[in-house]
Amino acid sequence: MVESMLQQPDLVVSLEPSCRMAWNVRRYFGRERAYPFDWWITPARSMLRLLDRTVEFEVSRDDLEITAVNPTGASNTVYNKRLDLLHHHDFERVDGKVLDLPAGRIAMINARYRILFARLWYDADAARAPLAVLNGISTGWPDTMPADAPGRELNGPLGPQELVSAVRARLGEKWRVLIIEIGPSSRMVLDGGLAVTIPDTGLRESDLDPADHYVEPVHVFRAAFDEITNRAPPEAVRRSRSGLAAIRSATSQLAALRLHHLRRVLRRG
Repeated sequence: MVESMLQQPDLVVSLEPSCRMAWNVRRYFGRERAYPFDWWITPARSMLRLLDRTVEFEVSRDDLEITAVNPTGASNTVYNKRLDLLHHHDFERVDGKVLDLPAGRIAMINARYRILFARLWYDADAARAPLAVLNGISTGWPDTMPADAPGRELNGPLGPQELVSAVRARLGEKWRVLIIEIGPSSRMVLDGGLAVTIPDTGLRESDLDPADHYVEPVHVFRAAFDEITNRAPPEAVRRSRSGLAAIRSATSQLAALRLHHLRRVLRRG
């Protein structure tokens, strides 16, 4: 499986838990094609429930609840009680807050996600070396949900191998699965996938809009993708990863070369 993980994927799909994973996939692989899980905040068990070709995506007004505004007062979101996910980008906001769940918007959401799921199934069938990527294993919100909430069963932990096997059981054995965590460095080879944990060094992208801070730490996702695609990072990326120490080293080497050249010129004189 380690060798097969090093194949260049012809399809990369973000499965959970949020748009941070989707953004990093697009940034690294240069692909703009969207899939359903790019737009939600989705626990792992909820994602697995939705990977069912026999069920058409459907959301009703009764499934949805506008959450309380967060402690900063800046925003809120929309919780799907039945599917146990957050429709964080699906409803219009006024000053950062969702105020209403209009029927017309819900109809548009149903139409949109049916198209996105149809795209996912079509592309999955056509792909030869597809890769599913997940930013950790989201357990959901078991401590904050009412005991009688219909989506409560979609909360809870999954082990890395259990999750990889469940994804491949739904998508097919040709799929490889990469789980990326942020933390002390580790690497776990799985049957059908790989789980890597990479520390956040504090390095941040210099070209990001301040509004895109949520996508960091980009360097963690880049390093994980480099590993499974066996891609040698470009010089600029290698330098940025090493931080100031690498820049100083390069500067020192350049100074030494200039000094060596100057000495040769003086000797000739």
